[in-house]
Formats: sequence, structure tokens, C-alpha cells
Amino acid sequence: MRMIIKNLNVYFFIFLLIVGTVAGFLLVKPYLSAIFMAALFAAFFNRPYEYLQRKLHSPAIASSLMLVVIAVGIIVPVLLVFGLVYNEVSDVVVTITEKDSVAQSFVKDTIETVENTSVFSTVFESFEGHTSGTEISDSIKNVANYFITLVQALYKGIMNSAVAIFVMFFTLFYFFIDGKKLVKKIMQISPLRDVHEKKLIDEFISMTRATLKGTVVIGFIQGTIGGIAFAVAGITSPVLWTVIMVVVAIIPAIGAGLVIFPAAIIMLLLGNVWQGIFLAVIGVFVSTIDNVLRPKLVGNDTQMHSLAVFFATIGGLQLFGILGFIIGPIIMALMIAMWKIYAIEFKQDLEKFNA
Repeated sequence: MRMIIKNLNVYFFIFLLIVGTVAGFLLVKPYLSAIFMAALFAAFFNRPYEYLQRKLHSPAIASSLMLVVIAVGIIVPVLLVFGLVYNEVSDVVVTITEKDSVAQSFVKDTIETVENTSVFSTVFESFEGHTSGTEISDSIKNVANYFITLVQALYKGIMNSAVAIFVMFFTLFYFFIDGKKLVKKIMQISPLRDVHEKKLIDEFISMTRATLKGTVVIGFIQGTIGGIAFAVAGITSPVLWTVIMVVVAIIPAIGAGLVIFPAAIIMLLLGNVWQGIFLAVIGVFVSTIDNVLRPKLVGNDTQMHSLAVFFATIGGLQLFGILGFIIGPIIMALMIAMWKIYAIEFKQDLEKFNA
């Protein structure tokens, strides 16, 4: 009888534990992205925080200063860049949709030139009645309008996320101060052995740091150099192109050269010789940055395979939106770290058990 009552107590406690955990999860669910970003910033800027804490002898002041640095150095510039991108996209759409605009004239002239070339005339005859310069111009308008709608929605989403930003900074303040205590409590609750937990945390931090420095930082550098080159070459909307090149450069095996080299070719076709040559040289230079900077930035940290980073990035963007290019690789790093621990520790234990 006592055993039955004891089992009922255990089952009821487990039931309450599950209900309480689910209820707690539902409470924080709207702010999971903000909490995740706070944890990421806390891990990434932990060393500067510890340095300030040692110098100032005050965790609260050190944490507050780090919040100011992150806000001024990252959050505010990102909001300003999105504002500039929105304005530039608006200007591009107005230019494209204007009747007899330079963009439409360029498209029509290019099509007429290609159609009148003997090499391509046969090909265009087979598609006669299916595609025209007007249809292509209309397609360009549709793409441009879709892009401005996307950027507008993204910009409004950022501007309307004041609560999420506040939650992120509020959480980050306490993550800096109590982050180590929180990790220790999680390790106490976890059923894993301490040695496995330490390996998991160390491997995860190493892979996350290597992924962020090896993809995000290098992508930002490549995109920024490409954007400056576009501005020097006189290409309109350089900020918009910078953002596009940063996003493209983050995806492994693609890089900003995917945008720069076509721009160089177009410049040469338009007769802008020095601009085309200049962009081609910059494209070659940007393409070599990855090989030069990655070993120095990553250092002794464990790198993920480029294919894993590729699928983690595009999958993250699809599942989590704009934050997916950070969240995706981190989730992949956690999964790989767990499988590494399994291969080293648990597999041997299972083999001994089954022997």
C-alpha cells in the first residue's frame, strides 16, 4: 500500500512538473528570440565584461557599460542601415516604374541588340510571341515591388519590436551578472555527468565562436568592402548592395563575388571601363579574404564543415527569419557537439554494456 501511495506521489509530482514547465514555456515563448539573442551576446562579450568587472569591481556597472557598447555599436547601426536600405529600395522602385526610365531603356536596348545578333536570332524566333521586352520590364517591376514590400515589412517589424529589444537588454543585463551561476544550476539539474556537460558546453562554445567569426564577421567585411567599391564606381544604392553582399557572403561557398563580378561585367558592357576593371579587381580581392582571415579569426576553435554551415544558414533563415542566419548555425553546432560526445563517451559505454 505504501509503495502504491509513493508511486502516486511520484507520478503526481511528475505531472505537476510537466504542467508547470509547459506553462512556464508558454509564458516566455513570445520572447524566446530575445532571450536567445541575449544569451548569444552574453557568451560572445563575456571576456570584455569580465575585464570591466575586474577593473570597476562592480558587476552592475560593468554590465550596464556593456549594454551601452552593444546598443551603440550594434543595435543602433543596424536600425539606421535598415532605414537607409528602405529609402534606397523606394528610390530604385520609383526609378524602375517610371515610364521611359533608364532601367527600362537599358533592358529594351539590350534585348533588341541580342535579337538582332545572328547567333541568337534563331533562338529568339523559337520563343516569338512568348517573351518580349515589355514582359521582362514588367517582371522587373514585380520583383522590385515585391522586394520593397519585403523590406518594408521587415523594417516595420524591427521598429515595432521595441518590447523585444527591451526584453533582450533586460535579460542580457542579468546574463552578464549571473550567467555562470545559471550555467551551474543547469548542470546540477541535468542528468548528464559533469564531465559530459563540460565537454558539451566547451565544444558548443568553441564551434559557435568559430562559426560566428568565420561566417558572420567575414561576411560583414566582404559586404562592406564590396559596398564601398560600388559607391566608388558610381553604382546607385550602395547601402542596399552592401546588405545584399553581406547576406550572400555569409552563405558558404558563395561569397560577395556573386554580386561584384556580374556588376563588373555590366559596367564593361556599358562602356564604363575603369569601373568594370576596378570592380573585377575588388571581386578578386574580396574572394581571397576568406582564405586569409578565417584561420586568424577562428584560431584554435573547432570549425563546422562548410556544407553543415550552408544548410544551417538557409534552414535557419527559412525557420526563424532574419535571425536564422545566426540561430541556424548555433543549433547545428549544438547537435554536432552532442554527437561528438556520443561518439567519444556513450558509444564506448554502450559497447561495454552489450559485450
